[in-house]
Amino acid sequence: MSRGKKILKTINQTKPFLAVFSVFLSLLLVVGSTYAWITYSDEKINSSKPNTKKLSATIDEVFTPNLQWVPGEKTTKKLSVENNGQIPAIVRISLYEYFAQFELDMTDGKGNGSPKIAANSSGTDIKIEAVSSWQKGRTYKIGPNKYYTASEVHKGNTKNPKTAYVYKGERPVEGLKYLTIQFNDHEIYDEQNKPAAGIKNYWYYSDGYFYYSDVLQPKEKTKQLIQSVTLDKNIPNTYKSSLYQLIPVMDAHDITKSLLGDWKITPKSYVEGMYREEVR
Repeated sequence: MSRGKKILKTINQTKPFLAVFSVFLSLLLVVGSTYAWITYSDEKINSSKPNTKKLSATIDEVFTPNLQWVPGEKTTKKLSVENNGQIPAIVRISLYEYFAQFELDMTDGKGNGSPKIAANSSGTDIKIEAVSSWQKGRTYKIGPNKYYTASEVHKGNTKNPKTAYVYKGERPVEGLKYLTIQFNDHEIYDEQNKPAAGIKNYWYYSDGYFYYSDVLQPKEKTKQLIQSVTLDKNIPNTYKSSLYQLIPVMDAHDITKSLLGDWKITPKSYVEGMYREEVR
C-alpha cells in the first residue's frame, strides 16, 4: 500500500446459524411447515490493514429473521455503512445475487411438485455458506442418502462489477424476479434522476455501484440503502427449496485524489464531480 493511499474492501458473504446483530447472520425462510422455499443467509467480514490512523468502515445491518417467510411478506434487511475508523472516508457499495434452483418431482400430476430426492451425491455437494460450490448438476444434502440436484444456478462475481445488481434494471434469471429488494429509493439518485442543488447525504447509482455522496467522518453513518427483501406472493412451485444469497461488497477510501484512479471514476462524470471538491 503506497504512502497516503488507504483502501478498504468489506464483503458481506454467507455463513449460517448465528444470531441477529452478530457478524454472521442466517435466515431459513419457510412456507408453512412443509416446504422451504428459500434459504437465505449472510455474513459480514470486516478487515483492514493497521495504520497509524486507521481507515475502517463497516456494513451495518438490521436483519430480522423470519422463520415463516410467507410469499408476499417482507423480511427486514436495513443496510447502511458506518465509518468506525479514525479518519474521514468515502464509501460505495455493489450488490451481488446468487440463486440456485432444484429439480422437481411432478409425478403427482396435480402441479404440486416437490423437490426431487436423489439417493446419491454428485461427488461434490453444494454448501450454503460457499457460493463457489453452487453449480448446476451438483447435489445439496438434506439428510442421510437424501439430496436435491441443482437444475439452474445464477452466480454474481464479487470481483467483476459487471455482474453486480443493476438498480432499476432487468433481473438476469427468471427466479430472481420473485425476490424484490426494497431500496430506500427517495435517498437514491442516478443518471435519469439527479439530485437538486444543495441536497446532501444521498446514494448515487452508476455502473454497478452505489456511491455515497458525502465524506463520512469517524462515527458517522450513511443513509440506509436497503430496507427489506420480499418473496413474491405468486412464486410458483418451481422454486420450492431454492437457495438465495445477496452479497453486498463495500469499498472505503481515504480522501486523497488517488480515489478517482483507484475506483476508475470516469473524468467529467457525475460521480467525479460529486467528489471533486472532497478529495485532495
